[in-house]
Amino acid sequence: MIKTGFAREVITPALGIPLVGYFNPRPNKGVLDNLYVKTLLFQKGKKATGIISFDLCFVSEEMLEGIRKRLIKKGMKFAKDIIMCATHTHTGPYVCSFFGAERDEKYCSLLIDKAVLSVEEAYKNLHDSEISFGSVKSNPFAYNRRYYMKGGRVVTNPGKLNPDIVKPEGPVDNEIGFITIKQDGRITSVIANIINHTDTVGGDLVSGDWPSMMEKEIQQDLGYEANVITLIGCSGNINHLDVSTGRNQSSYEEAKRIGKGYARIILDNLKKAEKLSEDDFKVSVLKTAVKNRKIFKGEIEKAKEIVKNFKFDVDKDLTSEDLAKGHGSVTYFFANQLLEFNKKSAGKTRNFDLTAIKFGKKLALTTLPCEAFTEIGMEIKKHSSFAKTFVISLAQGECGYVPMKECFERGGYEILPIEGGGSREDTCELLVKNTLKILE
Repeated sequence: MIKTGFAREVITPALGIPLVGYFNPRPNKGVLDNLYVKTLLFQKGKKATGIISFDLCFVSEEMLEGIRKRLIKKGMKFAKDIIMCATHTHTGPYVCSFFGAERDEKYCSLLIDKAVLSVEEAYKNLHDSEISFGSVKSNPFAYNRRYYMKGGRVVTNPGKLNPDIVKPEGPVDNEIGFITIKQDGRITSVIANIINHTDTVGGDLVSGDWPSMMEKEIQQDLGYEANVITLIGCSGNINHLDVSTGRNQSSYEEAKRIGKGYARIILDNLKKAEKLSEDDFKVSVLKTAVKNRKIFKGEIEKAKEIVKNFKFDVDKDLTSEDLAKGHGSVTYFFANQLLEFNKKSAGKTRNFDLTAIKFGKKLALTTLPCEAFTEIGMEIKKHSSFAKTFVISLAQGECGYVPMKECFERGGYEILPIEGGGSREDTCELLVKNTLKILE
């Protein structure tokens, strides 16, 4: 029988540590709810693997390497096979240099300590388990956030009730996947694979956003503190904003509404979960070289002109909606990012481990190191040989947004080269091809 073990540690940052997620850093002024690192391990005989989930916007390669080295030094050689991912909350701290802001070194050191401790505790908690899985086609809180506008261009988050909106650029993958783990006849863990952005709270208070609210609602319904992990699917072009209504959807109350709604969908379908008959698992890892794009002379000259004529004057939290409106500070920001990207990153290659945990031929969990567009996840699931494949984005590192090749000519801010992003136009095809290799 497969054994599982779970543990979690608080990783809430101290007052004043900046929050990542928008174009300007926001020193936090307090806590709405705690952030956690959560570890779920699987063991069969001498084999072990697992998932480490962080309530962070993303995970950096430097951070992952630090955790792996510490675990291997402690004798946990399976650390190289563990999936490490982020819930993508936009009200958590920086873990690397990003958008011109620096991380807090003491916090990042503490983060590694807490992650290692959670794995050690989860290993102590390993116990015989019954694993079940399922999915439901129901995601009423998700919308494709890229829209064709009058004139033919695509704009990301063009604003609510914008009369120039024609139609969404693409679909929404509305499949919600879930895994339940029972120990001694009681549900001890729930894993949810959901396709949506985690950016409903905003502001300068720390929060795990709607995944935290979903966890609380599931625990309240079950009547005890079951372990809940949210694995964010391919939602690079998906968010919760319904542009057909003027209703405010950026608040802590909105996070509660969405979290409770997702919890209800999962709880209502738990009885339909299929017991995993395969009493074993296998881990496949494929190192994949992701190449950054090159910047052309015309782009550089245009960016220099913008930097010359605009300035970065921050008087509020700047988002993609401000870019759509032509806000001067955001225009300056992206022009400056292009110039920095050209100096430091253009044409370079970064290596990421695509990782899959496979349970027989029934269930697979597989990773992408990016904010992949939803069509990428749909393509992987369509061609996977497994009955159910749950795709985990923002895992094993971060290479920015990965759209489909055709999106680069249409517009939208996801195609713009930035620090930590800017992969080549053919990255989508590369990631799909290599993911399907490890799912064979």
